[in-house]
Order: sequence, then C-alpha cells, then structure tokens
Amino acid sequence: MIGRMAGIGSKSGAALVALMLAIGAGPALAQDQRERVNVYQYAIDHPQADAEMNAAPSLGASVPQTVELSKVEGNPDYAYFYFDGRPVLVDMRTRSVVRIDH
Repeated sequence: MIGRMAGIGSKSGAALVALMLAIGAGPALAQDQRERVNVYQYAIDHPQADAEMNAAPSLGASVPQTVELSKVEGNPDYAYFYFDGRPVLVDMRTRSVVRIDH
C-alpha cells in the first residue's frame, strides 16, 4: 500500500518497507547493546571475590545455587559473579551464563 500511494512499484515498495523496518530496528539494537555494555561495566566497576566452583563456568551453563550472584543496580535482568579474577554475567531468569570475559 505504501508503494502504491507513493507511485512506487511493488518490488520498490517492498524494498522501501524493508528499509523503513531496518531503520526502525537500529535504535532498538543499539539500546540492547548499551544495556549489555552497562552490565559488564558495572561488574568491572564492582569486583567481587572469586566464586568457588568445581569447574570453570561455560557459556549457556546454569550457575549452581551455591554461587552467590551480585545484582546489577538498575538492571534486574542480569547479575554477575567473578571466577578466576574475571566477571561472569548471568541471566537472572534462567541463571545461565551469558558472557564470560576471557
């Protein structure tokens, strides 16, 4: 419909709609990236003692209940702990590891 109103053919109209959607998604992706950077930066700025674990954490793995997670001020979706001197970010909904600083 946008293409017809603007006098653009159907292929061009579809391209225009795709472009508009891509432009609209840009800020959302940028915001998501900022949130991840902020969580990581918060963990860097607020180091903790290393957690005691039998094995090193791995991406996607569940964090044992015995590991105390530090909450991120202003972002209840993520927490972190330190292992081997580095922050490990955790999704609070699933307690799964979402980032490990190598």
